[in-house]
Amino acid sequence: MTDETEYSSKGSGFTLQCIHFLMLGVYKYTPLSGSSYMALPDSIENEKATINPQNLDMQCFKLAIFARHVTGRNKAYVGENYFEHEGRYNFSELSFPTPLHQVNIFERKIPNVSVNVYGIEKQCQPPKVIKHLVFPLKVVDEEKPNHFDLLLISDKENSRFTYISNFSRLVRSQNTRHNGQIIFCKQCFTSFDGQQYKYKLNGEVGLAQHKLKCGTHKPILPQMPEPGTMLEFTIWKKTKSSDSNLRQF
Repeated sequence: MTDETEYSSKGSGFTLQCIHFLMLGVYKYTPLSGSSYMALPDSIENEKATINPQNLDMQCFKLAIFARHVTGRNKAYVGENYFEHEGRYNFSELSFPTPLHQVNIFERKIPNVSVNVYGIEKQCQPPKVIKHLVFPLKVVDEEKPNHFDLLLISDKENSRFTYISNFSRLVRSQNTRHNGQIIFCKQCFTSFDGQQYKYKLNGEVGLAQHKLKCGTHKPILPQMPEPGTMLEFTIWKKTKSSDSNLRQF
């Protein structure tokens, strides 16, 4: 009835005669939240770009945050190297396991902290190669001095936060085969040359300019065409060329 009132108020001239049926959908909501230790998929583990704390409790979010500060050779081992950071951040209003939506609570309680969260999607690429593509779940508009990139992995029953220690290395193979230094937009994964040049636009500058437009859009999972398929442009009326030029083309 509200929709009908709003539609009529815009001067449509139409009136509602009847409602044929109403459909009510009821769904079981299972929020994403962290859990105890879960091994990373091989394609993610082989990138050597994450720290996956080997905890037995449900505090994977807290340990993923601590992982940024852990030193030593085996950073995945959970011991005093993690517990010594207990007083560094405030987790008092979070539940464990931590649902994805509570990451915003953690950020609000600590002004100089920001957190990005990414998920993974399993794909089978020819010839029968299993890959896991990284995509954004939550990306902040501006990274604070204490910024964290986290990876949220899931199986049929549980989910788990891990710390991304090298974002460029993690997403590099799914975006480019370039061997040089690369920096990425963490929202759309557009890549920029990270090398320093004397007479060429620096990648950091290019990324900053890119963010002015990209930052106004929501994070998405890029969908690439299947191997062997062809892309075709058909909406010629939306080009800037005149009709005569289109006919000549």
